[in-house]
Amino acid sequence: MAIYHCTTKPISRSAGRSAVAAAAYRAGAELVDERTGQVHDYTRKQGVESATVLMPDGSSADRSELWNAAESAERRKDARTAREWIIALPSELTGEQRQALAHEFGSELSRRYGVAVDVAIHQPDREGDQRNHHAHILTTTRQVSRGADGGLELGDKATLEQSDKKRREQGLGASRDEIKGIRARWAELANQALERAGHAERIDHRSYAEQGIDKVATTHLGPVATAMERRGEASDRGDLNRNAEQINRAAGEVIDLQQARQGRDLMRRAEQEPEAIRDEYASAWKKIRQGISSQVN
Repeated sequence: MAIYHCTTKPISRSAGRSAVAAAAYRAGAELVDERTGQVHDYTRKQGVESATVLMPDGSSADRSELWNAAESAERRKDARTAREWIIALPSELTGEQRQALAHEFGSELSRRYGVAVDVAIHQPDREGDQRNHHAHILTTTRQVSRGADGGLELGDKATLEQSDKKRREQGLGASRDEIKGIRARWAELANQALERAGHAERIDHRSYAEQGIDKVATTHLGPVATAMERRGEASDRGDLNRNAEQINRAAGEVIDLQQARQGRDLMRRAEQEPEAIRDEYASAWKKIRQGISSQVN
């Protein structure tokens, strides 16, 4: 069945990251970071179906020129040079339909904020869930246009990247609320694509709690945790998912409703405060988990 996944995070120098490196990896390309002189060669990376740069006016641009311009436009050591959106593409759609959907979402972001986007569609990992078609969409944090000479020009920061104080001065709400709206928009676009293709499946951007579903959500593992799990090493995110699945099993059997609810409350707090599962709530969670395990297994 179609699943909902739409997350975003900045590409920031404070985290030791580079927009050029991020673009090269996601596109499976070789790019030279002109700011540092470092060569990022990911041409051997497998699973990249397509990678397309889209401008606000609907045209394209050279990937190297774009992301080097994004890097050179920033002076601060902690500057955000790009933003990444990761979306799960419905496996029910064909490859062509998934690409059209990803490009539609990327184009909306581009036009809405006046930024350039780099849409890279990835196939499921060979050893993972074969329904896991997804796209990485990198956006510039500044508005992009073409100058009289045809070269790229980066202007002001896009409204999504501005501080909430500056946004309020423009009559805009908090950026987190705008991100929620974008996540809802992704669900609309995906559901429209599923309907056009004749599929009954639908996705929902709301949390389980908002939908009135009494379950604990699992979290996206990400590349680091996925690699650890495949090597047989437990990861924090993997443990969190296993704990959530165990709680959901217990609730489904209605073995001890109060205990299951305690576990859910703990997990939901841990989702908001990831470190808490190992610190403040560790001993309490251990008791709940042991109690559920003894009744389920």
